Amino acid sequence: MIKKIFSVFFVTVFFMVSVFCSEMENFSEQENSPSELQNDESNVKSVPDKKRPVKIPQEKIDELNLAFPENIKEHQDTLAYGMEDDIIELLNTLQKNDDVRFVDELYDLFQTTKNPVIREKILDYFGNLKDPCLEDFAVTILNDPYDEKKSTVDCVFRYVQNVKTKEALPAVLALIEKEEESYFNSAIVCLGELGGKDEAVYLAGFLDREDLTLSQKQQVVKVLGKIKAVETFDKLVELAEDEDENSFIRMYSAEAIGAMEKEEAVEVLVKLYEDSDPKLRCYVVKGLAFFPENVEAKKTVVEAVRDSHVSVRLEAVDACKNNGFKEAVPFIIYRLEKDKEDSVKKKSYPALAVLNTKEGNDYLVKQITDKKTSDTVKIRCAQALLEFSDSKTGLNEIIELARETLKDDRRKNLRYALGKEFAKYKNDEFASICAEYIDSKDTATQGTGLDIFARGRYPQVLEKVQKIVMDDAKAGTKKNANAQKAERILGEDDSSVVEAKKIREEKELKKEAEKKGKNEKKDAK
Repeated sequence: MIKKIFSVFFVTVFFMVSVFCSEMENFSEQENSPSELQNDESNVKSVPDKKRPVKIPQEKIDELNLAFPENIKEHQDTLAYGMEDDIIELLNTLQKNDDVRFVDELYDLFQTTKNPVIREKILDYFGNLKDPCLEDFAVTILNDPYDEKKSTVDCVFRYVQNVKTKEALPAVLALIEKEEESYFNSAIVCLGELGGKDEAVYLAGFLDREDLTLSQKQQVVKVLGKIKAVETFDKLVELAEDEDENSFIRMYSAEAIGAMEKEEAVEVLVKLYEDSDPKLRCYVVKGLAFFPENVEAKKTVVEAVRDSHVSVRLEAVDACKNNGFKEAVPFIIYRLEKDKEDSVKKKSYPALAVLNTKEGNDYLVKQITDKKTSDTVKIRCAQALLEFSDSKTGLNEIIELARETLKDDRRKNLRYALGKEFAKYKNDEFASICAEYIDSKDTATQGTGLDIFARGRYPQVLEKVQKIVMDDAKAGTKKNANAQKAERILGEDDSSVVEAKKIREEKELKKEAEKKGKNEKKDAK
């Protein structure tokens, strides 16, 4: 009997000890698991406080009011009462013009609208501004995205990436852990923008998992480079060098090891550039672009400007432009002369302007002045010099070219294109050509001149703009398009606009009096 009792006691104690040890082991695993990054319930459900849009400096508002004085009240009414199409069109215009005068109206509309298309468009608008005013909405959606439209969730992912909403990290990690196809890739990309060292360690464990789809594995590899997960460097080198590995995995691995900016990556990437796969070579160039000071990296990137595959040449031209590789200038000029791919030529003009060497600048200016060069090439050179050149290189030649087109209606397309470029920048050198555009008898040319004036507000051209308003008012006909545009540019307080309004009102009163007189004579008969 005693023996039996002892046996039962021993079994019970052994069972309790086993359970305790098992629980401690589980606790230890959980404590050391990367999953702890998102398992804290309080973190997952934490939401940033509500906040209004960032206050826009008054000088920015004043600048926009000068550039776009027209339709302020109309825009406000559109946001308050307009239909979806009207609001979307307005938002596109505001984004195009970097117009931030209506942030409060847009924020208030976001809070009240039930239209998901409008809500998504406003999210993108504030995301582009990097304004954190909608972080509370975004994190709330990511904490529980399952009843939301996929397009809305994708938009929220873009927003938190642009705004760098760190409070979204627990929710993003939770979605990655669940491995749902609908959100996994977006969550991984988002982690690449928001994550740090802890997230890098967490993601490193995914490389050895066999349950990931190819698409998921590709995204993981891309993000590991973005967040510089140097712990995975050797593994990524192995993947990049493995000729039996998936082509995209190799490509993304090549870029990732470059993005980690470890000097030993250069030797690996230079060797990989010898591979026959042009897609891999393209990403090798992307990886080497992270080493602008390394001689071997620079030599290989410059050499890639004459690669046999167009995608590699395009990437190499971009890398040379972004890293200031002036050694590439003769290679790029040769491509402009000989390359059969227009896409390569199109990228090469701005690259020469950015690199800003005498050889490159002389080449661009020569294309503008050479009578044999096509107008397409001329406008590309002008665009590149006006946007990227840090000096007055080619400015006089571009203005003189515009003057030539004003005398030749066969070259109207070039005239309009050059005018459009002048209208992008405020430059006192443009005042004279602005006046000449406005003096044109061609309606579209005059309208382009008004666009140039709207950007630069050149004092010496003001009278010409006012004259358009006054001449139209005195003509007594229905307002023409350019007169309407001139009035909008000048604003309702401008003296010519006030006077024109008075003239029209007087003419209208005179018409009514004449009409009344005729009616009275008719009645008398």
